[in-house]
Amino acid sequence: MPHVDRTLIEFQEKFSTEEACLEAIYEMRWPRGFICPYCGHDDGDRISTRRSVQCCLCRRQSSITARTIFEQSRTPLRLWFLIIYFMSHDKGGVSAMKLAKQLGIRRNTVSALMRKVRLAMTARDESLTLAGYIEMDEAFFGGRHKEKSLGKSPRYNKKLVLVMVESEGREAGNLVMKVISGLEYDDLKPVIANSVESDPPGQRFRTDGWGAHHVILEFGHQLKSSHIPNEQQDLLFRCVSLAISHAKRFFKGTYHHFCKKFIQEYLNEFCYRWNRRHLEKQLASHLCAACALHSLRQTTAA
Repeated sequence: MPHVDRTLIEFQEKFSTEEACLEAIYEMRWPRGFICPYCGHDDGDRISTRRSVQCCLCRRQSSITARTIFEQSRTPLRLWFLIIYFMSHDKGGVSAMKLAKQLGIRRNTVSALMRKVRLAMTARDESLTLAGYIEMDEAFFGGRHKEKSLGKSPRYNKKLVLVMVESEGREAGNLVMKVISGLEYDDLKPVIANSVESDPPGQRFRTDGWGAHHVILEFGHQLKSSHIPNEQQDLLFRCVSLAISHAKRFFKGTYHHFCKKFIQEYLNEFCYRWNRRHLEKQLASHLCAACALHSLRQTTAA
């Protein structure tokens, strides 16, 4: 499917039928023509009565939606595509309740479909690594708690999130947000190892002076670490402060009572849109491709 700008009306007109959606999935999976997954032959015939392609050599049939997030789904593909469109274009995120009302289907069904789309978003960003000048900080997500009047800490019962964002002058680059269990070396080390470019090493970090941040030096990166007063956060930590404030606005506006169990999935959704915000209206096309190329079998196995 070509990555062209489409308005909502144009998108609906383009994918108004099951066949149009199926044809788009076919083109995204095999952009240079069908390749049989069984024998490797490069020619096949579409079977009009089924969602399948039959290899001209071995005669075995391959489902077009197999090994995608659409596999074995009873939900019409045109509704799938609409959900993908809204999830990709709404900067503040869209709730399952809102989509259920708009599309006229059950909330639990919409919630299950959105979770699958988030898995495709997550898989797309798994290989993303940060490089250059990186701002790093921690933030707490979870909303207000009822025990505040009992003298509990404002951080009580909240999720701790490590936030790293590339700083390109006054512009923010790619973003990584990962839930961590604490602020010790062992909590930060795997996230930095997986999310920061290590070949070659030598990325430049700016942090707020927490002692455990020195784990960055173990990877051969540079570290500038010092205490930053709250009133100077937006000035000296502009990119990471912007990312955190937008993420919290995203949670507050869309997931008023979000489940902490799935907070990493919501953060992955937020980061996916942030890292592709320059694509603007092409986001729906890119996300459709991500969904067509992601296998839920791999996720289950992992």
